[in-house]
Amino acid sequence: MKEIEKEMIAEINLVRSDPEGYIRYLDYYYELAKLNLKHFGIGKRNYSLSVLYEKTNRGERKKKVDTVWANEYEEEVHAIETLIKDLKNTPQLSILLPDKGIYEAARKHGLDQDRHNWTLGHQGSDGSWPWERILKYSPQMVEGNENLAGRFPEPTARDIVIQLLIDSGIPEYGHRYNLLDPKWTHVACYTGGLKGGMYQWIQEFGKHK
Repeated sequence: MKEIEKEMIAEINLVRSDPEGYIRYLDYYYELAKLNLKHFGIGKRNYSLSVLYEKTNRGERKKKVDTVWANEYEEEVHAIETLIKDLKNTPQLSILLPDKGIYEAARKHGLDQDRHNWTLGHQGSDGSWPWERILKYSPQMVEGNENLAGRFPEPTARDIVIQLLIDSGIPEYGHRYNLLDPKWTHVACYTGGLKGGMYQWIQEFGKHK
């Protein structure tokens, strides 16, 4: 792993080891969000898609797609306020250990993303899903999931973790709850560098048998 990838794991473990203490790192983002709301109003109306999948004998397929609307500046404040509440109510979580197999799953998906200008999302060009890739490269795991993030200009590991924790505009704050899920035991992070106009990141989580 690159040094910045190790820093990402350390940052994930920082928030998991002391969720309430991590709130102090949100002060800047919260004040900025409130200033933007006051100055610009509720902001432009955006939408995101919430997709429900179900398992079939042939793999995963889409079951339901919902459109979720939110106003950008209003939603940013709301997302941070719910995050602060979540962190206050989250107990100390397990420290996640790095795993070579999970890292290989992240790296393989990163290389696949490179070939497709980082437009694939969570499903690989071969049809695979994160948990399938994680179990393939790390057979000692029984479950897995993934966060994807992009940002510009070049972010720190903390920038990315806070972005995913706030998760503004993302239905049900799925990236946040991946980071704060108590079931995970292992983790790997992969940076794809500057691709498609943003610095790209993959976080992968696994649960050991």
